[in-house]
Amino acid sequence: MASHSDRALLIATRHHLHAPLVTEGLAHDRHIFVEKPLCLTPEELRSIDAATGRSRGSVQVGFNRRFAPASTILRSQLSSVPGPKSLTYQVVAGSLDPSHWYANFAESGGRVVGEACHFLDYLCFLLGKPTRVFAQSTWPTGGRLAVDSVAIQVEFADGSCGQLIYSAEGDPKYPKEMVTIFGAGIIAEITNFLKLTVYRERKESSHSFRSKGHAEQMRAWAAFLKGNIDHPLPYEEARRSMLLTFAALESIQRATSIDLDHSGDGKAAEAILSNQAQ
Repeated sequence: MASHSDRALLIATRHHLHAPLVTEGLAHDRHIFVEKPLCLTPEELRSIDAATGRSRGSVQVGFNRRFAPASTILRSQLSSVPGPKSLTYQVVAGSLDPSHWYANFAESGGRVVGEACHFLDYLCFLLGKPTRVFAQSTWPTGGRLAVDSVAIQVEFADGSCGQLIYSAEGDPKYPKEMVTIFGAGIIAEITNFLKLTVYRERKESSHSFRSKGHAEQMRAWAAFLKGNIDHPLPYEEARRSMLLTFAALESIQRATSIDLDHSGDGKAAEAILSNQAQ
């Protein structure tokens, strides 16, 4: 496997620059690591799709939670669990200062695109192909930050279901990230990706960690660049997570569930982003 280290490009700018830089990098056949989100609109995603098809480069998005040690062990445990699973991912995001650049939707895309995509990707990592999504804004009820807090319910092809509660409310004493998954004969819980507790066969086992996956993902990308492993996060998987994110925005605007196989051309998602930017 050939080394790619001489053609590597790392993108960690503000969000509105991600898609243009990715597209330009692909035009020069670069192997790209881009922090999440991959892009801000379905239109940008289509441009990246086209650029990827013409390029000898590659794209990896910084969806690092799937690389966390807790995730590796959890996925291994779930591999022997038959049937659908139910997963809840709670994120206590905290309130957003109006002067923060995340409040500038032209730069950030808002918190659903800019942050929630991260956690929706994790649902896909554990549960597979999403097929339908229903999302609603939970707080505040109006105003510029109308999607500052959301509840998102996702159906998956194998009958599994995942729920993301991303909230600006709550109390900071509570863990920032909590993942709970139920399957046949197993319950597992991750706390801030620093602790994994598994309940199985009437026994409780606990594991402690020091990483949320940032270092592990970068090591995997470096190994890919050196030609030691295959691409650790194929573009199609990151693309699927972004499509799910845009479908969630479309669901919020239309107040209905969105079938991901028949979700249209993304115009509703583009419209909600446009409205937020005004």
